[in-house]
Amino acid sequence: MRTRRTLPIVAGLVGSLALAPGTAGAQREPLLVDTTLGYVCGDAGPVTAHVSASFPATGEVGEPVEPSHVGVDVTVPAAALAGLPSAASVTSFARLEVASQTWSVALSDPVPLTDPVTLGGRVAAQAVTPDKAGDLAFTAGDLSVTVTGYTADGAPTEPPTVDLTCVLDPSSTGMLATVPIAAPDDTTEVPPPPQDPSQRAPESLAPAAVPAPDWCYRLSTKFPEITPDYTSAFCAYLTGYSNVKKLDASVLQPAAPVNIAATNFIRTCPEGTGVLCQKAFVYPSQEGDDPDLNGEGKMPPARGSFFGFGFIPTTGTLQLTQIGLADVYLWSTSRPPYQGLTTVRVKLSAQILPTMLDETTDPPTVKVEGPSVNGVPLDIGPNCRTAQPIDGVFTGTYDSYSITKGGVLKGTVTIPPFTGCGVTEDLDPVFTGLISGPGNFVKLTQGPVCTVGGNNNGCPPTKPEPQR
Repeated sequence: MRTRRTLPIVAGLVGSLALAPGTAGAQREPLLVDTTLGYVCGDAGPVTAHVSASFPATGEVGEPVEPSHVGVDVTVPAAALAGLPSAASVTSFARLEVASQTWSVALSDPVPLTDPVTLGGRVAAQAVTPDKAGDLAFTAGDLSVTVTGYTADGAPTEPPTVDLTCVLDPSSTGMLATVPIAAPDDTTEVPPPPQDPSQRAPESLAPAAVPAPDWCYRLSTKFPEITPDYTSAFCAYLTGYSNVKKLDASVLQPAAPVNIAATNFIRTCPEGTGVLCQKAFVYPSQEGDDPDLNGEGKMPPARGSFFGFGFIPTTGTLQLTQIGLADVYLWSTSRPPYQGLTTVRVKLSAQILPTMLDETTDPPTVKVEGPSVNGVPLDIGPNCRTAQPIDGVFTGTYDSYSITKGGVLKGTVTIPPFTGCGVTEDLDPVFTGLISGPGNFVKLTQGPVCTVGGNNNGCPPTKPEPQR
């Protein structure tokens, strides 16, 4: 089944919340908002944001007031993105100022760069808990958007991003809705805010468990270039789906064991004050005694079935090999409500596996099935692989991913041409024509980590359910 992609919000509303003295009214119906706001984004010029939302009719002190069905469409002229040369498509990530708070918005899927380009979708708006009676006003304020450009072949542009910092046009009031807040009948204790990220240690994720499995180890023992400030050692499982755009199909990557070396949270970050950041390296591990996974950063083989050229039943087994260490960078605001972004950069080689036998059995049994077309095995030889590495850039927002808790990362990759395919004939053009090209969406799911050494917290790691 093909991976379905929802369109997350790409840019969004920035609201400020204020409590003004007053008496809660007697409104019953939800407050529905459907309005268009003007913004000015410095040298980039004007943009418009269409905002729709539903707010509770009334609220009570100490009880959360949560906007729902929040949608924002932001229309940006192509000239505002002139800093992304040769961009054919864009993704973006937005920050929503909410008085003293900042709401982060999910990274978007790529959309074609048109003039103008409309970016938008749903917002998972946070609830607000008022601490006194009066009118709770939702008022739009500043808008900031980071837009990433991709060329027609799916590679990031250079420079890769443009930042839009926008303020409301003076002709827009920004007022969205006012929710009357009543005094409670009984005293309600407001729950404490969540912890600072620097205090969210892995020990809080799960109770101490058994020692880490044998395949969990400190990456610095294998990669001496990892500096001593990468003090934390974890292991986890990683799984996910990858779309093959040309085949209108997706391939499930079975859970792969990985090792992680991470720094502690850093308080001096490029993003400025009030931000914590963290660095990490990731490399596949070997689970069990499978010699085919030993020492080369190989992921478990992934079997896929699809219709070649739209009608020919075709099956094959793909194996990814990570080239060197995956580089991870995470930043997060240091106080609630938290927002941030994780970026993972990795190089991968993709190989289509031939039929492989398990020689330890008598007689030998099939360990890996090679490709077949319309039920007929295809002899591709042992070296059918991508001619160049796949450059993967995967991201996850604060709400969707952290190094220790895991979560969802996503991105879009270009599959290079294939080489070395075929024994009696050159099959490189066949596989290149079937598979290679840009726009292949990838959605990865990492499970919670197991701490290597010390209290062995979270061990053994659990295999996550891949999210589509």
